Amino acid sequence: MSRSLAAVLACAVLLATGARPLQAAEEAHAHWTVSTSDPKAQQLFDRGLSMLYAFDEGEARVIFAQAAARDPELAMAYWGMAEADTIDINRPSTLEGEQRGADAARKARAHLAHASAQERALVAAIGARYARGSEKQKFSRYAASMSAFTKAHQDEPNALVIAGFATYVAEDALLDGKDGMTPKAREILDDVDRALVLEPSNLGAHHLRLHLLEETRRAKDAIPDAEALSSYVYPPGESHLPHMSGHIWSRIGNYDRLAADNQLAVANDRAWFALGDGPGQQYMKYYHDHDVDFVLYGLTTMGRDADARAAAKEEDASMRTKLALRLHDDAEIVTIGSGAGAFARAIAAARSGNAATARTERDKLDKTDTVHRALVDAALARRAGEAAACAAAYAGAYAETKSSSPGDPKDYWAVPVGEGYAAALLAAGKPAQAETVFTAELVRFPNDPHLEWGLAEALLAQHKDDAAPRAAYKAHWKGTSDLTLDRLG
Repeated sequence: MSRSLAAVLACAVLLATGARPLQAAEEAHAHWTVSTSDPKAQQLFDRGLSMLYAFDEGEARVIFAQAAARDPELAMAYWGMAEADTIDINRPSTLEGEQRGADAARKARAHLAHASAQERALVAAIGARYARGSEKQKFSRYAASMSAFTKAHQDEPNALVIAGFATYVAEDALLDGKDGMTPKAREILDDVDRALVLEPSNLGAHHLRLHLLEETRRAKDAIPDAEALSSYVYPPGESHLPHMSGHIWSRIGNYDRLAADNQLAVANDRAWFALGDGPGQQYMKYYHDHDVDFVLYGLTTMGRDADARAAAKEEDASMRTKLALRLHDDAEIVTIGSGAGAFARAIAAARSGNAATARTERDKLDKTDTVHRALVDAALARRAGEAAACAAAYAGAYAETKSSSPGDPKDYWAVPVGEGYAAALLAAGKPAQAETVFTAELVRFPNDPHLEWGLAEALLAQHKDDAAPRAAYKAHWKGTSDLTLDRLG
């Protein structure tokens, strides 16, 4: 797609979503000078690199293959095809990808006649990634090779970024158990920071830095990266980059930005899907619901329920189900039917007073799924007026989830565990305990008006000063009517 067409698309997206105007209409792009005399091959390589950084590995393979067809002696085009099947930290290995990557790495080694010394080293590193061995061995070899490369070559920002992604995938833990970064985590941070000194607009560096700082509980340090990824115009197929800023907005409690940037991502997805159903579109369907999930999370947290319903209207059953759960819309779950899943049907039945159906649906859940089973039990107890039993059921679910991925709407947001537990404690006449849980949850989910309202109510019940959380709630809540206790959880 031409840059002018991409800019027109971006303007249309802004008008459609009502998102804030971009401060700069600069189109996102990546660049890495490689050994080719063909400007078109270089352009294709750069486009493939952008897709690598946007985690659209399906389209990256297509574009790098086009670059190889244009210049068959461009070793880095085959390198890119191999890298496409390992850079996505969420899906770094598949059976098909391992075969594709190994084939591409072999082709890269066969076309080194015109490669630079650095390109030869990068091809050797990707070869180590796809040599025989266990998954752990492959990732570790690649990370070690790239780490050695970047220690000797600190002048190429994209190599520093690729090395960072390789190390991120290879490491089992990035925290040392004392909330400190491991040496390897610090190495990643040093590499991406160096990359951004060399190239402040490097998309891959901002993307990886967001993941690293979120994972190591330093979200505030990644605000500049979120701002950077939020500032660009993206061609279709690169939705994951504007989406990524939402990870930081969710951590710091900026729900307007969370929804707006992911509305841009959703619109980008739709424009991409409208262009066809090739490998790039098929791959990004894996991420589309995640973009929608963030939109719905942001909007419903603020109480913009009508906007959330509009956003979910054309989405699949899983997204409409999540919204219905969050809004306590039991009738919508019944309408969705089998597509809603056993858990949602159980919750809807329990909330509606159909205990027999709720238990039947709960029993369809895996016996090891103790959190979802406990949430159904809590809903049954709440409907039956058994406040103590409701709180007890929530307590079990909360014990399992209170320390997991704080602030990430991917997990249990549709039926928020901590929020529901605190509300159950308040309903059970335990406002002091409710205050403790609401306060802890606001650390995980800052500026959440559901939690702020609940905390104010818990303080009021104890004849304490509720002015601060009450004011925060009024500042953050955009709903058409005030919250009530039965809307929590």
